[in-house]
Amino acid sequence: MSRRIAFSLIALFVSAILLSIQSGPIIEAAPVVPAGFTDAALFDIARPTALAFTSDNRVLVTTQPGRLYVYKNGALLGTAALDIAAKVCSNSERGMLGVAIDPGFDLNQQIYLYYTFNKFGGCPTDTTGQPVNRVSRFTFKAAPNIDQIDPASELVLLDNMPSPNGNHNAGDLHFGQDNLLYVSVGDGGCKVDQTTLVGNSSLCAGQNDNSLYLNLIGGKILRINRDGSIPTTNPYYNAANSRRCGNPAGVPSGAGPCQETFAWGLRNPFRFNFKPGTNSFYINDVGQNIWEEIDDGQKNANYGWNTREGPCANGSTSDCSAPPANLTNPIYSYQHNTGCASITGGAFVPNSLWPAAFEGSYLYSDYVCGKIFQLSPNASGGVTSSDFISGL
Repeated sequence: MSRRIAFSLIALFVSAILLSIQSGPIIEAAPVVPAGFTDAALFDIARPTALAFTSDNRVLVTTQPGRLYVYKNGALLGTAALDIAAKVCSNSERGMLGVAIDPGFDLNQQIYLYYTFNKFGGCPTDTTGQPVNRVSRFTFKAAPNIDQIDPASELVLLDNMPSPNGNHNAGDLHFGQDNLLYVSVGDGGCKVDQTTLVGNSSLCAGQNDNSLYLNLIGGKILRINRDGSIPTTNPYYNAANSRRCGNPAGVPSGAGPCQETFAWGLRNPFRFNFKPGTNSFYINDVGQNIWEEIDDGQKNANYGWNTREGPCANGSTSDCSAPPANLTNPIYSYQHNTGCASITGGAFVPNSLWPAAFEGSYLYSDYVCGKIFQLSPNASGGVTSSDFISGL
């Protein structure tokens, strides 16, 4: 198995480590892997959150406190390539959460980071002065310092994405085949005031309906150009009174829909991933009390949170009839009574590189039960899930 493929498996579970920091240290176990696969430790790093691969065989590793490291020639470089910890809130589920490589990296050496910015000098919850999530573009230095990023190269592309309660920040970002940048944003944990964007601690969890408001940027998949501008093909680009809600210059006044929105009605789409060679992607949306779900990323789809969880009405396992008009059910979901209760990383199996039984499959992980699963197409046109790796 190639190093790149091995790393894709690591990425499935390493992105879940963020969720463990409040419950004590990780205790290593011996994973149970299928025949023909091995589990091998490549490096140790504290509080990793995401991985990305450059075309020159480097691996970029983000860490929650706000530092990015480079894995190169079989070793993790000891000095951080970028250290912006002084401006990152890393309490609760906040932090440096995602990284993506520019499609033209060979020429421009540019990468994109998602992080929680202590915009007002602190990291409180549900009060004025709370931090915001942002997406910025950074550039690696020229030779001989090619493994270092100049902090001054930062160009903020998306800003002012509320983080009212500390959790549900989402934070994944990937380029599609269309060379557009897709970004996942969580619902913030608690409802925000539509004018001040300050959280209301009495309306959290299942009572938080931020995701269903098109004039709020939370609980969405966003899509932007590489310079932060809005693609004219986005669903609400030309809608009446539409606004660039993530404008780094400030949130525009008004109550029109956010032009960045590609899909909506999501709770905490912590990780998503594109099928190789296509513009199709799956979204892993972390559930509330009963369901975890995988959604097919579709333009202008509304996945229904907080009125729906999984394939059912919020909080139900029996009110699961066809979704109301204009709402989209997940392609796959599972209940917490399985022992699994927090879907995290996901990756499609590379084309024509794995055994035939894995062709077209999607791998996803669950932090609570410590497993990676294989989601495969079935004869009825749906998908079937089976264990792939356990004991994580």
